[in-house]
Amino acid sequence: MFLRLGERNIHLLKESTHIQQSRLASYCKTGIKPELIGVIEENLHHYRRLVFNIGVDTIETAYPITHSFLPSDVWNKLLHDFYAEHKCQTPQVWRMPLEFYEYCVEKNIQAQLNIPFLNDLLYFEWLELEIHTMDDIAYPQINIEGDILLNTIALNPEHKLIKLNYPVHIVAPTEMKDEAGDYFLLMYREKETGNIQFIDVSILYAYIIEQLQSGIRLQDILAEADSLFQINNFEQLKEHVLIFIDDLKKRNFILGFLN
Repeated sequence: MFLRLGERNIHLLKESTHIQQSRLASYCKTGIKPELIGVIEENLHHYRRLVFNIGVDTIETAYPITHSFLPSDVWNKLLHDFYAEHKCQTPQVWRMPLEFYEYCVEKNIQAQLNIPFLNDLLYFEWLELEIHTMDDIAYPQINIEGDILLNTIALNPEHKLIKLNYPVHIVAPTEMKDEAGDYFLLMYREKETGNIQFIDVSILYAYIIEQLQSGIRLQDILAEADSLFQINNFEQLKEHVLIFIDDLKKRNFILGFLN
């Protein structure tokens, strides 16, 4: 966070100046008034308000679902505690929400609030922001025509495939019940629009996507999956998977075939 920028140049400051700077930074984080020299006290709160509001706006923008779900007093206390206790490591304000998520995990806030799906919800919301702002990844050279079973399939490289313990991507927090389990989410950025798309996938389809990521041919993946998942019906498996693959093509996640 930008409060840390001055820390990088401590050796360039007089000791007294560094002390004053550190005290002001601490006040902006905690709201506890320090002893400062040459500061008009009635104006001091404007420094904290400015810095605090920037942080709050950034976090609330990143976590709109969590912000709306938690009672305002709980949310506000969580923000104040984070601001007061956590020493941000990044100088990039837009990455502060990641540290907010990590803080909640470290402090086990979901247990304190008795919301067992909170970590998953925060991670899901952060991931959407992270993929949206990630550095561009070069798209591969592809052929449009090819054999879906025998040629190497090209995927959108700007994606994440993650496992969740709760279905936070398909169930609203207010509707969430005791639904702990294994849930898989494919999230990717559209090349043309930059929009983030996400698809709920089964463990079988998550496995297939992982294998495609590794450059394995679909024909070989199906043979392995038929045995691994004890389906023992190769033709039926192939029929269902080809429908799934066709859907990924229509959604522009599958781009074509690698040269």
